[in-house]
Amino acid sequence: MRIAQIAPLYEAVPPVAYGGTERVIAALCDGLVALGHEVTLFAAGSSITRAQLEPIVPAPLRVRMTRQEMVDVAPHLHLRMLADVYRRADDFDIIHSHADVWTLPFAEHASTPTVVTLHGRLDLEHLRQTIPLYPSVPLVSISDHQRVALDGLDVNWAGTVYNGLDLERYRAAPRDDGRHLVFMGRISPEKGPAVAVEIARRTSRELVVAAKVDPLDVDYYRHDIEPLFEANNVRFVGELEEQDKPAFYAGAAATVFPSDWPEPFGLVMIESMAAGTPVIALRRGAVPEVVVDGVTGFVCDDVDEMVDAVDRLAEIDPDECRRHAASFDTASMCIDYERVYQSVRADHASELVSESA
Repeated sequence: MRIAQIAPLYEAVPPVAYGGTERVIAALCDGLVALGHEVTLFAAGSSITRAQLEPIVPAPLRVRMTRQEMVDVAPHLHLRMLADVYRRADDFDIIHSHADVWTLPFAEHASTPTVVTLHGRLDLEHLRQTIPLYPSVPLVSISDHQRVALDGLDVNWAGTVYNGLDLERYRAAPRDDGRHLVFMGRISPEKGPAVAVEIARRTSRELVVAAKVDPLDVDYYRHDIEPLFEANNVRFVGELEEQDKPAFYAGAAATVFPSDWPEPFGLVMIESMAAGTPVIALRRGAVPEVVVDGVTGFVCDDVDEMVDAVDRLAEIDPDECRRHAASFDTASMCIDYERVYQSVRADHASELVSESA
């Protein structure tokens, strides 16, 4: 198939450090090329891919734009990209966009079928009002739970495809049997860094944090989290590059995932399990779809249960964690997307026949 992949322009594909969606897109493009597809990636110019790269901007927008420019200018750059892609729609057998709801008006009447993967939370009122305006556009969720926010609305779900990554380096990382706990991700209230500190304090474990501080969260970090880290001797190592992540996870007793929002997926969990490290997580969003409770970690209903779970880590077999994580690798994701593409193309062809009859 001739497949167009449309990436957000905020980060490179793959990103140098933080950027879950872009890492998934990178894995998907390379995996589809390996399967013999002709893939064209529309993305920031510094991206690295086995696909044919069509650079839209010379560098990721987060690198060169102010916060206000991200609000005022970035949406227009994405709309310009989408207009250019759909002008070339006949060059492709299917268009796969990761550019969120901006894609929907372009996809509705395009000559080439489109699949839109929704990577973020959907429990926002503007999304509940916007997405049903385009009931014919095929959508892909990254977990079954992600769909709950749109229950009862007129939307066209083409399937659920779990995120996948190249996890080989994680599986190869030697376990270090450390006693400390780790937190990976982003410093923001919904990700729960303060809860991670509480769990470490109550279990007398060291906490090591590898996380990004987004410009929008700088005040929260400086006023709430930085003093908390200092008071509890938390080791904050900032953002890690990809090559440093496997050893970070593999050296820990567990990864704490106290995310307190409807998490659409959570790449941190599959990275940790691939390294043989159990995950202790709150029962939010897709967590029960990713972690097998009592087998690859513990799915907890509150902070007290997360604290108690630390004393049960000896029950978890690192090899079971690694085996389960393999179901979230690049190959599995690509096969699932191939099925979605084929189904959407068949439906599109049937619609054209019906319209011409």
